[in-house]
Amino acid sequence: MTKCALISGRGMGLMHGGNFHNHPDAEVVAVCDMDPELLAKAEEQFGAPGYSSIEELLANCDAELVLLIVNETRRIPPLRQLLAAGRNVFTEKPLCGLEGQHRVREPDLAVAAPAISAWRDSGLKFGIDFNYRFMHHFRKLHDDVAEGRLGEIRMVHARAHFNCWSHVIDQILWTMGTPEWVSVIGNPKQDRDWERLIHIGWENGVIGSLSGTNLWGYDDHPLRVKILGETSYAEARGLEGWYCRRKANSSEHEELWEAEDGNPEMPESFKRMADGVIKAMHADTAFPADGEAAWNELLFEAAVHRSALQNGARVFLSDVEHAASV
Repeated sequence: MTKCALISGRGMGLMHGGNFHNHPDAEVVAVCDMDPELLAKAEEQFGAPGYSSIEELLANCDAELVLLIVNETRRIPPLRQLLAAGRNVFTEKPLCGLEGQHRVREPDLAVAAPAISAWRDSGLKFGIDFNYRFMHHFRKLHDDVAEGRLGEIRMVHARAHFNCWSHVIDQILWTMGTPEWVSVIGNPKQDRDWERLIHIGWENGVIGSLSGTNLWGYDDHPLRVKILGETSYAEARGLEGWYCRRKANSSEHEELWEAEDGNPEMPESFKRMADGVIKAMHADTAFPADGEAAWNELLFEAAVHRSALQNGARVFLSDVEHAASV
């Protein structure tokens, strides 16, 4: 049985805590929140002792896994504190965003770098909630690429509402690997969440594009990822669940999958992620989306920010990573 401690009494934290607490091989044994009302709510839900500070939690609780479900604007200091205390950590995305999750900037990468360095040196498990990896349609896309059913990959095309922004980036990187460079049109200095049109290049010659805005509605799916290979191309759409693979230069279907009405993939993906984390704890393996996935998504966003500030200049991710690590 994996003993878990939850740091959060808010809705998202209670949801994650519930998924771990309801797992047959895990239990939330302690909760933590600075807000007395939120702490009382979490104590009642899990029937566990509550603590008003991380220091108090660490002094009184031996949970080996901490669910750190706090805002991205203040996530790094407690993460570093928990790693220094020898605790495994599961957290939310993006890893850091001092202006919020839709406005990740290059300075956020430098803020997160010491935490990632500490994790890499620690031998502890650390992971992030990229739960879209546990939706069947996105898994199908990933597996079709990984297992060669599309042939040699030539192009990637994706778009997303900002509510899905970190996830669409993770989907691209999870399936295609970290790109070599980005070139971006957009104005990160505007007050609202800034629209982005991103050109992407991989070292093997694959090219891609990703566009993001919060102006799209949900009538035509909040995110789409399409990958085109020499023999076939495939697309995964939305949060409910839709996937199609077709012959290249043709409309001939090779596979079409859609979730049943009333059984959307999104709610189940959180439970599957919790299951994957607990299984990794028991097997002593890396979490399904570990610290490298968290870092790579943030690195991509940092490079996007730099390129946009430089009027679309081609920015190499290796240069951005080096600057954050100096």
